[in-house]
Amino acid sequence: MSDPFLTFGRLLMLVFAPIMIVTPLIFALLVPNRTTDDAGRIRAGSRMLALSLATVALLAIWLGLVLLGSRFPGALLIANFWWVWFFPLWFGLAVPAIAARNPFWSGAAATESEANGLRTASLVNREKRSPVTRAMWLIPIAVYLLFLGAIAARGLMPFPAGTYPGDSAADPAAAKLAYAAAERSRWLLALAVYGGVFGLLLALLPRSLRLTLTESEPLGSKGSVELAELYDRQRRKRVLGLFWGSGVLLPICVGLFSTLQLWFPNFGSLWGLVGDIGGSLLGIAGAIFGVRMTIERAKIAELRSRMNAP
Repeated sequence: MSDPFLTFGRLLMLVFAPIMIVTPLIFALLVPNRTTDDAGRIRAGSRMLALSLATVALLAIWLGLVLLGSRFPGALLIANFWWVWFFPLWFGLAVPAIAARNPFWSGAAATESEANGLRTASLVNREKRSPVTRAMWLIPIAVYLLFLGAIAARGLMPFPAGTYPGDSAADPAAAKLAYAAAERSRWLLALAVYGGVFGLLLALLPRSLRLTLTESEPLGSKGSVELAELYDRQRRKRVLGLFWGSGVLLPICVGLFSTLQLWFPNFGSLWGLVGDIGGSLLGIAGAIFGVRMTIERAKIAELRSRMNAP
């Protein structure tokens, strides 16, 4: 009899991945096309074509992986996590396409005074105004060390043979030893992946926050306190979202999932369902956050263009 948890998790990921892949294209198509000349229309059309072709190609590869999944389980595993292509599609192709379709969203509709080099900018050192304090960095460090320790501690305990050593094995004792060896290998892999990936992420996070803080924020030709305040609020959201999402929430979810799988392997199908749902929710949350920040930035650029209009 099939495991209901496993079946539901597979169906969830089967639907989730293609939805995430087509979302950037759908969003770009919904953006009003406000190009005013032939060159702009050609540029917008070419970028939309590139986004469309990339989306179709990724969907075709995903479908091929799903079809191969019946013979090669690894292919289905890759297909389940195919949704991560949302981020390259969004930032690499959809955002430029949106900017081409609606120049105001990218701030490309510069006024004559800006084109002549007459613009103002804030001279405040924004790196010193980061909403992430030094004390706050203790939280992601503690999370990383906590779950790394929980995963590492599993290696101090013996790896039992498990409940299902294999009914068809010619040598049940050897099958039990093989099962224990497989569990130990899975532990070593989880320890290496979590320690390496999130250790690197934690090391690179301060630089990522600095890049966000120092991103160009032109105030236009006349300068505007309102624009400066909008930039400040939007910058604060992006920095805090990146800090809490990448530095705290993501390591907690992956660390908790890995710890449960290693310490309670007999509930593997349940943890698989939890991982599928958790990964889906994280992907949706990341996508919503990225889209929302892009829209807010575009609205600021549009407001700047209108305020600087003669």
